[in-house]
Parts: sequence; structure tokens; C-alpha cells
Amino acid sequence: MKIIITESQLNLINEALGVPDNILDAADTLYNIVEQNLNKINSQKNEYQFKGKLKFEIGGKKKVKINSYILTVYIEEIEDEEGVLDIVRMSVGGGFFFNRDTYMKENEPSTNLEFTITFAVGENWKPEDLVKKLQEKKEEQVSSLSHEIKHKYDKQVKQFSLIGDDAEYHATQKKATFGIRVIDMVFFRYLYYISGIENLVRPTEVASLIKQKNITKSKFKEFLNNNLTYKELVEIKNFTFDDFISKLKEEEERLDTLLEHINEDPSNMTIDEKINRVLEIVYIDLVNNKMDLFVTMTTHTTDDFLRMALDIGLLPPNAEKNIEGFKKTNEIRQKFFNYAIKYQKNPTKFFENEFKNFNFVANKMLKKISKLYAMANDDEQVSESIINWELNQKIMEKKYGKRKIETKIKDWKIK
Repeated sequence: MKIIITESQLNLINEALGVPDNILDAADTLYNIVEQNLNKINSQKNEYQFKGKLKFEIGGKKKVKINSYILTVYIEEIEDEEGVLDIVRMSVGGGFFFNRDTYMKENEPSTNLEFTITFAVGENWKPEDLVKKLQEKKEEQVSSLSHEIKHKYDKQVKQFSLIGDDAEYHATQKKATFGIRVIDMVFFRYLYYISGIENLVRPTEVASLIKQKNITKSKFKEFLNNNLTYKELVEIKNFTFDDFISKLKEEEERLDTLLEHINEDPSNMTIDEKINRVLEIVYIDLVNNKMDLFVTMTTHTTDDFLRMALDIGLLPPNAEKNIEGFKKTNEIRQKFFNYAIKYQKNPTKFFENEFKNFNFVANKMLKKISKLYAMANDDEQVSESIINWELNQKIMEKKYGKRKIETKIKDWKIK
């Protein structure tokens, strides 16, 4: 039975699933704009910038308007490679400041979409190959653009948010490289992938592929099982802390290299001691990275002046409010620092709890993405015309076997 709903009811369902109204069409339009601008590139540079007008209105109850765009294309060269390698990164910008009345992050309203695309290239790359690389995996690129537009939407519909969430999110990306694969390529990837900021956009990027691939309800399960986002979440759900420790033990030589790099001698340490010390180092680095970002994000232009004035006891007139805000901000920084060093005495426990959280959040996101089934197209009902009845019967028996002949009326329990 096919249930007919109105367009407004469909939009409400989509928004509940985490896919704002019109965002998928906006991603299609943005792809065409990127394609047109890349076609204009005819010389080799490290950076290109394009500007233009747009007319998007995204969302239902909470609408976000986008009237213009600035696209920046970055070129990153990789040694010992040839040609245009891949699109390695997309990002969207947005202004914010730390509001010292609410002591929260306040996003600045903007109808301009500032976004970047970064290409990795080797030697002898050709400008015309940039657009060819974009076109190679059009569906995936449109999905990525929908991902970035959703980030823009999320920033605009929520005026205030906790600055700590941003500090933790960005700390996963601006980190040191430890030379241990399961730390660099598994733990930090999961930490980034499972963050609340990224989880807000996951349904939209998957919904984009459902639309582009014209996925029907009967094909939805197969689609999900082959979807990269879904498979990544399944991996995160199933990868435990014990798996993490086992992988660390397989990389003992790399543990030794890291310990030697910080001038410590691993020769008299057991494997468990090496692991605990390495995890402590990673934890310390992450804490300092979070705090550096948190302090930067909560800094006001007058802070250095106020700090100096307080030190020497010469306060400017009418400075009470600014000084109160400065002191209150330091209190908030101290609270965040206390939170960040919660596992200072047992850093290994931090990693154990993080993997439990990875497993829990990934499972939650898998369930949410599974609900996108509602956005898949209904399957067409096919009316067949049998031309040769006898041959058709033989084919059906070969395909499905002989059907059992019923000899009694079933109790259908019709109510």
C-alpha cells in the first residue's frame, strides 16, 4: 500500500531525519558552480579564488539564506607523484566571537558561503585536469558539498554554543603526528569522525547519495552496506579498546621510536609500560592542544592590556565591566582545564572511555542513518504481460521451484 503525504509533511520528515529542506538541491547547484569555475582555470597557481551570487533558502522552521559565495581552490604539491591526484579536503568558513555577556561562542550572521577545496597534485599536473578530477566521482563530490552546506546551516541556525565543543573538535585536526598508525590513523580519525559537529552532517551527506543514485526502498539495505559513511560507522562501532591495545602491541618498534624521540630509554620497559607511557604522551599533547585552542578562542583584544594593568595596579577609568569579563573568562578557562585533565593520573583510562563512547555514538548514528529509508524512493509496481504462458511456467518453476499445493483453508484471523 502506498501512503500519500503532502510536500510539507515530507519536508518535516526530512528535517526530523537531519536533512534540512532544499539542502540537497543546493548541493547540486553548488557542484555546477564549482565545475564552471574550475573550467576557467588555465594556468598553474597555488591558489585560485572565485566569487559570485547565489540564491539558496535552506530549512523549514529555521531558514538560512545564502546570497553569495567565495570559493577558494588550494593546490598542494606532493613529491614523487604525477598529475592531479585527488580532492583531499573541503571546508566551510564562518565568523564567530566569544560573547562576554553570555560567556559562549556567538556565531556571526552571514548570507555569504565561504568554502574551500584543496587538490593534491604531483609533477606535470594540468589545470584542465582539476575539473576532470571533480567529475570523476560526481556523486561523492555533491555529497561532500552537501556536507559543507550543512555545516554552514548548523552555524547559522544556532546563535550560541559552547566554545569547548569547538576547541575539542579542532584539536583532533591540529595535532602532532606520533608515527604510530593506530593512534594517528585510527584513534584520531575516530575522534574527529564521531564528534558532535560532524555527526550533525552525516544524514545529509548520505541522503545526497540516496537522491543522486535514485535509491529505492528495496535497494536501500544494499546501498547502506556499501556506503562509505555507514561502513566507517560500523567499523567504529566494532573497534574496541582491547583492539586498540592489541594494535599498539603490534607496533612496538614505533613505540620505541617515539619514546627515543622524546629522549626516553625504552630498552628496560615492558610492552605494557611502553603503551602506558605513549598514551600518556598523546594525552598530554591533546590536553595542551585543546587548551591552546580554548584560550585563543576566548581571547579579547583588550586582554593583554587588562592583564598588564592588573599587574601594575593602574586600571583605566570605567574598566570594571571589562575586568569582570576578563576574570570570569579566566574562571571558565580554569573549568575547561580541570575538565581536560580529568584523566591526568590515569591517561590510559581516558582512551578506554573514549573507545566506549566511539562504540556508543557510532551505534546511535547507524540507527539514525538507517531511518533515511523514509527518503528512499518507492519501488515501481511492475505489470507484466505474459506472452508465452507455457514457457513462462517452466521458467518460474526453474527459478523458484514447484510451489506447494494448499489443501486446507488457513485460519487468517481477519479482524
